[in-house]
Amino acid sequence: MDTLSFGRITMLTDREVRFVREHLHQDVHGLLLSAHKYPDVDVPKCVVQIEGRRKIKHKIPEWYACKDIYIPSLQAVEQASSAEAARYKERFLKDRGTVVDMTGGLGVDAYYFAAAGQKVLYAEEDERLCQAARHNFQVLQKSDRIEVVHRSAEALWEEGHTRPYADLAYADPSRRGKEGARIRGLASYRPDVTQLAATVLKHAAAFLVKIAPMEDITRTLELLPRTTQVHVVSFKNECKELLFLLEKQENDTGAPLVVCSVGFSFYREEEMAAAQALQSSETYGIPKEGDFLYEPDASLLKAGAFALPAVRFGLEKFHRHSHLYVSDEFVAGFPGKTYRIHQLIPFASSHIKQLAAAFPSAQMKVRNFPLSVDVWRKKTGIIDGGTDVLFGTTGRKAGKDAKWIIHATLWEENI
Repeated sequence: MDTLSFGRITMLTDREVRFVREHLHQDVHGLLLSAHKYPDVDVPKCVVQIEGRRKIKHKIPEWYACKDIYIPSLQAVEQASSAEAARYKERFLKDRGTVVDMTGGLGVDAYYFAAAGQKVLYAEEDERLCQAARHNFQVLQKSDRIEVVHRSAEALWEEGHTRPYADLAYADPSRRGKEGARIRGLASYRPDVTQLAATVLKHAAAFLVKIAPMEDITRTLELLPRTTQVHVVSFKNECKELLFLLEKQENDTGAPLVVCSVGFSFYREEEMAAAQALQSSETYGIPKEGDFLYEPDASLLKAGAFALPAVRFGLEKFHRHSHLYVSDEFVAGFPGKTYRIHQLIPFASSHIKQLAAAFPSAQMKVRNFPLSVDVWRKKTGIIDGGTDVLFGTTGRKAGKDAKWIIHATLWEENI
C-alpha cells in the first residue's frame, strides 16, 4: 500500500484518501463513534481531513479539487487566506522576483505567489506545517517554485543563515495565544512584526503585513511608521483583512495611501477636508420617492471614508453619523450598492406595527438607528428574504434629527 509521507509525518494512505472522499458528506461524530468498523483507517485523522475539506471547498477551491491535499489542522485552515485574498496580494509584486513568506502556515499565500510566477521561500516554525506544505506544494505542482524552510520569522536572517534578497517579504502573524484564544493588539501577535520591521527592510525591498480586520488602522500606523499603503480588503461586502505595505524607500507624502479593494483610494487628509466641508455647510439630503440611495462597501467604512464619497460622487449625505448617501439622478461607479427609493416612512411605533402587514419578508439594514436588526425583526415579525430592503436610519430635516424607515430595492435588479 502506497503511503504519502515526509519526515516523521505520515500523510494519508490510499485507503484513507478513499475513505475521506467516500465519507465527505457524512456526520463526523458518527464516523468517530464507528471507528472500530475501519481497522485499517486512522479515523480521527480522516475526520480532520473531512472537516478541513469542507472548510476549503469555497475558501480555496483549487486545493479542494486536489484529492491528495493534506490538512495538518483545522486551525491552520481557519487562519489561512482565502484564494481571493491571496490573489489580491499579487498587486504588490512589481516584477518577477523572490517572495519570502515569513509565516507560511497552511501555505495558501505562498502557493498563489508562486502561481503568479514568483520564486517563493516558505518559512514556518511549526515542523508539522512545513512537512504538510512540502506535500501540498508537490501535489499542486508548485514545489519547483517554492522552497520550504523550517525556521521562525525571527531567525530567518540571523547571522550564519544566507537568504536571498527579497523583492517582497510577507508576514501573517498569528492572532491566537498559546491556549488558542484570540488576542488583540499587533504587538501581541506572533511574530511581533513591530520589532521585526527594521530588520526585514534590510533584506527586502518591501514588507507586507496582514492583520485582522478588527484592528484599529490609526493605532497600527503608529506601530508601523514605515507604512506607505494600507489596503482594506473586502469580499461580498465583508471586510476580510488589512494589509500594511512598508517600503525601504521613504514615503514622500508622509501619509500612507488608503486603498479599499472595491476601487476607492484616498489620503486621510482628503477625508478630513471633506468632513469639515460637509459639517460647515450643514447640507444634508432628504430622500424621497424615486431618488437613489447609496450604501458604501464595508471596506470604505473600515477605512474611515465617511464624508469623502459624497464629495467625490456629488452626493448628499443623510446625516453626519449616518453613512448613507442620496441623489435624484443615478451616479455610476459608486463603491458599494445602489438602491432605488420607493417610500420614506417616519419612524414611529404606529408605523412599526404596520410594517409587517406591508412587508411579511424583507432585507433589513440599520445605520445610526435606535434599534438593531434583530430587535427590529422581533418587534415587527418580518422574516429575512425577498428583494424589498428596509433601511432604518437617521437624517436631518428642518435642522433637527429625524428617524426614518426607507423602503428601497437594489437598483441593478431594475435595469
